[in-house]
Amino acid sequence: MAVRIDVEAFGESIPTEVGEEAARLLSAGSVGDLESVGGGVQAVVHDREAAFQPWIGIVDGIFIGDCECGTANGVLCAHAVATALTAFDAGIAFSGAATPPGAVEVEPDHAHYLEAAQRLAPRQLTNLVAGYAERDRLFATLLLAEAGMLHAADQSGLDDFRAAIREASNATTGSRWQISDVEAAGNSLAAEVEILTARPATPAMLDLVEEAILVWDELSGHLRDAYHITRTEPEDITEPLVGAHRDLCERLDLDPDEIADRVDRLVERCHHDTIDVDVYADLLGEHVPAINRSPRR
Repeated sequence: MAVRIDVEAFGESIPTEVGEEAARLLSAGSVGDLESVGGGVQAVVHDREAAFQPWIGIVDGIFIGDCECGTANGVLCAHAVATALTAFDAGIAFSGAATPPGAVEVEPDHAHYLEAAQRLAPRQLTNLVAGYAERDRLFATLLLAEAGMLHAADQSGLDDFRAAIREASNATTGSRWQISDVEAAGNSLAAEVEILTARPATPAMLDLVEEAILVWDELSGHLRDAYHITRTEPEDITEPLVGAHRDLCERLDLDPDEIADRVDRLVERCHHDTIDVDVYADLLGEHVPAINRSPRR
C-alpha cells in the first residue's frame, strides 16, 4: 500500500552535510531516470567521475537506503536522498513495506556471477565488459543504453535493421533458394529486432518493425508449406517481432485508437495468422472486439 510522505519532515531528518551534498547532485542534474523497485525507488546517480545506483524505500516505518558508495547499510547517503527528493517531486508512490535490493533472494547462478564480478578490480571488469561488447552487438547496445549513450536521433540502429529487412525480402528471389535461406532470414530478423529495440523507442522504429512483420509473414508461408523439413517454427520468429511491435506501442505511449489502427492494418495485410491480437489486449482495451482477426486472402 502506498503511503503519504511528509517531504518537509523528511528533509529535516537528514544531516546537514548529507542534505547539502544531495542539493549539489540535484542542481547538477545528476539523478537519472527513476525506477520503482521492491516498493521503493532507484536511479543511477552520477557523482563527479563515479556512478552509483542508490535505492531508497520505507522499511518498518523508516526510510532505508541501499547504495554502492560505501555508506553503512541502511543509512541514507546523499545519493539516496537526491533520488528520494527527485521521486517526491515526480509524485512517485512509495510502499509502506518495501524490500531493499540486497534483501531479495537471487538465483544461484546469478549470485555466482555477481560474486565473480565483485572479485574483479574495476579496471579488470571494465576491460572485460568492453571486450565482450566488441564481439556482441546486442550486449554492446544494452551497455550503451544502460550508460545513457544511445540517442533517438542516432540512425545507425535503423540502418542495420533496414538492411536486415532488405536481405530477408530477397531470401526467396532467384531459382536457387532453399528453405534454409528462409530460416536464416527469419532468425536474422529476430536477432536484429532485439538489438533495435534495446535503443530508445521512436516512431520510425515502429514503422520498420511493421515492415519486418509483413516481410516475415510472406516468408513464413514457405516454412508452413515445408513443415516436414524445417528446423525453425514460424512462431520462433513471429513472437519476437510481434512482441517488439507491441512493446514499442507501449513505450511510445500510443493511444488505443492508433494502436488499433496499426494492428488492424497488419491483420489485413498478413495472410498467415502472424498477428495475434490478444498480445495487444491490455493496450487496446475496448478496441479488441472491433479488430478484424481474419487475414485477407
